[in-house]
Amino acid sequence: MTITQEQRSTQVILHMEGRFDFGSRKIFKDMIDKSAELNLPVILDLSQVVFLDSSALGLLVISFQMLKTKHILFYVVNPQTYVRQVLDLANVGKIIPIYNTVDEIPVSA
Repeated sequence: MTITQEQRSTQVILHMEGRFDFGSRKIFKDMIDKSAELNLPVILDLSQVVFLDSSALGLLVISFQMLKTKHILFYVVNPQTYVRQVLDLANVGKIIPIYNTVDEIPVSA
């Protein structure tokens, strides 16, 4: 998996590509920690993620909780069909807001 960080004036977007699984945990955690230092909302772009497993689901929830304690908003955008199905089955959307595009995220959020 590769993760690239795009910093904008009002948010940080993490563009992920590949398989989001147990083997990706260190790079994911490091990027979340680095993004949290900027104290801006963090947006996870899953448009290029082709697979995620249960450990990735856990990492998403743990990251959401960690950022929440720092009063940093966390969003997921543009999951592919398969990834969206996994997120829906795990009810991740009840915890972490999921949007189709970055533009759908409410400005006041």
